[in-house]
Amino acid sequence: MSQIHQSFLVLTFFCCLALLSQSHFTASKSDGLIRLQLIPIDSLEPKNRNESQKFHGLVEKSKRRASYLKSISTFNSSVLNPSDTIPITMNTQSSLYFVNIGIGRPITQEPLLVDTASDLIWTQCQPCINCFPQTFPIYDPRQSATYGRLPCNDPSCENNREFRCVNDVCVYDERYANGASTKGIASEDLFFFFPDSIPEFLVFGCSDDNQGFHFGQNNRISGILGLSMSPLSLISQIGDDINHKFSYCLVYPLASSTLTFGDVDTSGLPIQSTPFVTPHAPGYSNYYLNLIDVSIGTHRMMFPPNTFAIRDVDRGLGGCIMDSGSTFTSMERTPYRQVLEQFMAYFERFHLIRVQTATGFELCYRQDPNFTDYPSMTLHFQGADWPLPKEYVYIFNTAGEKYFCVALLPDDRLTIIGAYHQQNVLVIYDVGNNRLQFAPVVCKGPK
Repeated sequence: MSQIHQSFLVLTFFCCLALLSQSHFTASKSDGLIRLQLIPIDSLEPKNRNESQKFHGLVEKSKRRASYLKSISTFNSSVLNPSDTIPITMNTQSSLYFVNIGIGRPITQEPLLVDTASDLIWTQCQPCINCFPQTFPIYDPRQSATYGRLPCNDPSCENNREFRCVNDVCVYDERYANGASTKGIASEDLFFFFPDSIPEFLVFGCSDDNQGFHFGQNNRISGILGLSMSPLSLISQIGDDINHKFSYCLVYPLASSTLTFGDVDTSGLPIQSTPFVTPHAPGYSNYYLNLIDVSIGTHRMMFPPNTFAIRDVDRGLGGCIMDSGSTFTSMERTPYRQVLEQFMAYFERFHLIRVQTATGFELCYRQDPNFTDYPSMTLHFQGADWPLPKEYVYIFNTAGEKYFCVALLPDDRLTIIGAYHQQNVLVIYDVGNNRLQFAPVVCKGPK
């Protein structure tokens, strides 16, 4: 940290404390933990959609998210020239939750999409060359007494694929699959997470040229909060302060939840652990897991070894990614087909009637009020089993024609464990020990 940052730090804490306590930040501190409210992005969307339309929207969001994850899984930073742009292909409506963060002195509140697959923290910045509409005031570095540009000789500029030096300015230029792009200056400023904490100086992207973005009808979102394994992500930058851990507990049914940084209390919980699998190639920062097998009810599928393993790093084939930004779980097409056939064989024994729906799911049945014997599903990871009760295996349409669908989508390259399958589970990303921990709990929303 530079001397000017050190001199501002204590002063900033006391000057901004009163302002921050009066703002609408959904964060808190308890036992040294940082807690942020995870707000579903769908809470910003129109309320007049029926259940089928809502499910269809979430399915489409999951497909866009899968396309994004596949695009960054095929990215290999070793092939970039210094003048290349970064071909990130995220659709701007593909994430699921956002949080409110405070930046600078005086504080500007900025709602950022939470993305465990994104490397960079970035927000829109004044003066705008091109900015998308935003409800909250756009962050203006000229008004922040603690703002600074990241020097070209700073290791964060020299050693990260997102940044490059142009005319003695550390800059970035990220492109997205739907034609959107964000350009700006690599910067530093104070970030506030809750009222009674000393703020953190973080490296982030100050984006003054943004084109093609659409974050919903309410224009609430200003940027992205990256939580990947990248050195520029939030978890990496504040890692020493939080023991390199963050966690969440998603409230059923995908309601406002809590994102926590630090060591949460797991005493008395049946915690299981499975290691992260890191591809042997530069530029990969997703949270891969070693998925071994799947069970439907008591029937174990007995997939051959390496069915879900990473097969071709350069082409992004194979692998299982843990992702809170995907709504529904996607499975590679071959095992997906076998899993669906097992579900079909099970339900045929009960003579349930298949129906076509507008949800986007392939396997749906008319609800029978006398039928309650829905099979569970279990994901068998290396050293850990993740049981899924029926509430999180199916979606149930209760309005109009009543039906249920197996909440599973096919994919041509990856398996992605989505948020729907993570509900009412404490999920801990223990990055320092290279493992994911989890335990079933009843998740509660922010207080």
